[in-house]
Amino acid sequence: MRALEKNIKGFNILELVAVILIVGIISAVAYPKFSDWKKKREIRDASLRIKSLILGINAQVQRGLYAFVQVYVNVNENNIIIISKGMKSDTLVSKINNGAHVWNTDPSTRCNIISETYWDDDGGADTNMVSQVQKLELDSDKFASNFSGEAAVCFSKDARWYSGAGNFVSGVGGDVSVDQTMFLCIKPSDVPTCAIDEGSGEPTVVVDNVYSIDWTRFGEVTVDKWSSLTEEWVLQ
Repeated sequence: MRALEKNIKGFNILELVAVILIVGIISAVAYPKFSDWKKKREIRDASLRIKSLILGINAQVQRGLYAFVQVYVNVNENNIIIISKGMKSDTLVSKINNGAHVWNTDPSTRCNIISETYWDDDGGADTNMVSQVQKLELDSDKFASNFSGEAAVCFSKDARWYSGAGNFVSGVGGDVSVDQTMFLCIKPSDVPTCAIDEGSGEPTVVVDNVYSIDWTRFGEVTVDKWSSLTEEWVLQ
């Protein structure tokens, strides 16, 4: 008996074009949703990493490794850099006991962001080998904050030396306060910073992907996400 010949066919040109067209349409519909999901995940992860860095350096204060610590932030056109730094007890005591030291003569300089030798351990130093201080870099093409330039906030165990520098200090003269919040958002296409009202601390445009990293003078940290639906901050 002759074996039946198999009738095997491939795609013809029209069928192949139809398949490519269908795949293209599905991809075009799905990609914006995937891209949006990816951005939301990245901004949330970045906010939580900042929180972790602040909590981490404050944990070293509670453990007694450092007596005075700093969280330094530099927002520039290339990246957002967050660095933790630490000062040990002997160093702090020597400054306090020296009446002529700038620590005592000009308290506004205590949270120093100028001197490269002020801190015992600096997470941003090229030679740093200490794991307790860290450096975090975020891409400025993806993320933005509510300010540009340098800022710093400093903590101690009993909050006695809580202080700030740069963009984390508000007011002038004797009416100076240290900010307790920084904002992080997906970078807008038309402006370099997050659109945040300084008075209310709320976004001035309708957006969802804005996070608020908040801390207390005692080193407690929380992260909130702005809800455009309810127009309020939601604890994460």
